[in-house]
Amino acid sequence: MKNIIKFFFAMITIMMVCSCEKDEDQAILSLNSAPTLKTSATTLSLTSANAASNAVTFTITPAEYTPKVEVTNILQFALSGTNFAAVKEAGLSSGILSKSYTVLEFNTLMLSLGLPTGVTTEVDVRLKTSVGKGLPVYSAVQKISVNPYALISYMYAPGKYQGWTPATANTLVSPNSNGIYVGYIKFLTTADNGLAFKITPEKNWDNSYGTNSQFSAGINTVPVLYNAGGDIVAPGLGYYETTINTNSNTLKMVPHQMSLIGSATPGGNWSTDIDMVWDNTQLKWTATATFLAGEFKFRLNHDWNQPNWGGSGGTASTSGANISISGGLHTVTFDPFTLAYTVN
Repeated sequence: MKNIIKFFFAMITIMMVCSCEKDEDQAILSLNSAPTLKTSATTLSLTSANAASNAVTFTITPAEYTPKVEVTNILQFALSGTNFAAVKEAGLSSGILSKSYTVLEFNTLMLSLGLPTGVTTEVDVRLKTSVGKGLPVYSAVQKISVNPYALISYMYAPGKYQGWTPATANTLVSPNSNGIYVGYIKFLTTADNGLAFKITPEKNWDNSYGTNSQFSAGINTVPVLYNAGGDIVAPGLGYYETTINTNSNTLKMVPHQMSLIGSATPGGNWSTDIDMVWDNTQLKWTATATFLAGEFKFRLNHDWNQPNWGGSGGTASTSGANISISGGLHTVTFDPFTLAYTVN
């Protein structure tokens, strides 16, 4: 009988302990205070000249819960008016209560959101706080007006074709500053090293790229050397698209003559091209000519088997329709980096 009583009390004790543990597991997490977010600036006009300077600092006060738990804090950025339908996020490590961005870092972030350059756009910023897999809570939204700059960089190609003067050399452009630069150079003569040039990061001779290799009929890409190697020798005469990849230290050169073709060009029968010239000041292809009333397209190397562009509304496309033009004297431009065109 005593053993039965002892067993009965032991079972009650176990049930009470289990009940307590179950109640503790089911303790309700209570939000005592919502997270807050402050920004050091609400209007930002970003410039490349201040790329290394501080642009903005975000300071947070974390959400507080009972019982105390570890939380995950994430900054969210979105275009104003989109209700954060598409966001860019930046996580904050545990215990970190602020996040600072340099001008370059914040400019890159804003461009990744799709902000246009040269104009002011309003951006929403908020703090997202999560506990495990539970529903997140958010701070009040902070609004920032941001005017980003185009993340673009340049290199230069001084050579015999222009007197070996870096200050006036043709420009190579990297629209996204990704280490790949593209430019257009016209070589006029093979005599007296007329095809020779080098590539410089700045408009001076402090640093340059050369090569110990040569182009040939079957080779349009050669290795380049930083502050080493001899002159680069172009494959031939005429315009060449010149692409240096500083990530792989290679240089590619291919013939590249832009032209206009269509019923509006002389002859009016889609058989006579108007060659365009490279304007290194505008960084555009340009042609001034007397046109017939009709249509035209841009095409490469006088060859329909190579890319050609139509368009509308000032934007060219390889799938674009013929472009209409009135008869008379016009100047037409084509931007190979943005595919914008003008007819004046």
